[in-house]
Amino acid sequence: MSKEGTRRFFLPGPAHVEPEILDRLRAPIAGHRSPGFKALYASLGPRLAQVFRTSSDVLIATSSSTLVMESALISAPAESVLHLTNGAFSERWEAINRSLGRDPDRLAHPWGEPVDPDLVRVALRRKRYDAVTVVHNETSTGVMNPLAEIAAAVRAESDALLLVDAVSSLGGAPVETEAWGLDLVLAGSQKALALPPGLTLFSISDRYAERAERLPHRGFYTDLLRYRDKHRAGGTITTPATPQMHALDSQLEVILREGIEARWERHRLMSEATLAWAVEAGCEPGAAEGSRSWTLTCLRPPRGSEAPELVAAMAERGFTIGGGYGQWKPSTFRIGHMGEIRSADLEVLFGELRAALDARSIPETIQGA
Repeated sequence: MSKEGTRRFFLPGPAHVEPEILDRLRAPIAGHRSPGFKALYASLGPRLAQVFRTSSDVLIATSSSTLVMESALISAPAESVLHLTNGAFSERWEAINRSLGRDPDRLAHPWGEPVDPDLVRVALRRKRYDAVTVVHNETSTGVMNPLAEIAAAVRAESDALLLVDAVSSLGGAPVETEAWGLDLVLAGSQKALALPPGLTLFSISDRYAERAERLPHRGFYTDLLRYRDKHRAGGTITTPATPQMHALDSQLEVILREGIEARWERHRLMSEATLAWAVEAGCEPGAAEGSRSWTLTCLRPPRGSEAPELVAAMAERGFTIGGGYGQWKPSTFRIGHMGEIRSADLEVLFGELRAALDARSIPETIQGA
């Protein structure tokens, strides 16, 4: 947050972290098997379950989300997998699976378009799959996939496990883990939960656990049942990032004080405001209408402006926005409106973006974003 009290950090992750949450990283170091830390750890699970909307255990890994994506494919039978792709991060899940020596199937959609639940139904009628993967909120394009409808299609047409990357949606958009029958849900601490990077939070269903138990070899650090069993015994599989656990403790208080449904609504309204500004400013949304993310917006700048140069110009003005990602890196920029960002922060950002566009004060020598 700036000296004027306005948040100026609008990446689509890692997101802005409030100073009082960062202060918790300085909590005294204690052993992760000590009574005090075990009490802190035990208090996290029930509150995380409220955020995940589940009565199942919510587990914590000291890792990036990519580790849990890979672990999800290793820990349960997944010889036959259908990957629903429409952006860089859904394609990453397929790439991870191929790195394991497997030959999965892909139901590909164009970047910027949502996954079509009807096409999922057709694919599941043609072939049986052990698992289906989907990214709820595709950070590379700003598309929020219709997760409830996709889950209904998977449940109606198959017995496949549904593995969900909710990395940049959990805490900022509806994710009904239990009501929608999601078998694995994972989220990064650094996105809409507004925490420092370093933790992945995830839940697994009883169905997932039952199938995982059939596999004799699930690795060690990649064995999600080991996480569950150690969690139920009151701890973690290895030494965790204890400072981040203190930050998580404080941020959960913030989230639940606001109320998870109120938090979703705040994010929805910020998404609408960003899109309204973008249209007025002559920017083109990257995501198709009706499928736009509540936590970030991906935009093509007006004709005559270059996205990487706009990102650089905003940095000169003291504001951080995101560049494009993957194949859209040269042509788009992204605004993260997640976590503790407020509408008043966005209003200031929009004014600065408008001024940068109008002035065309974009350094010609700066390449990339």
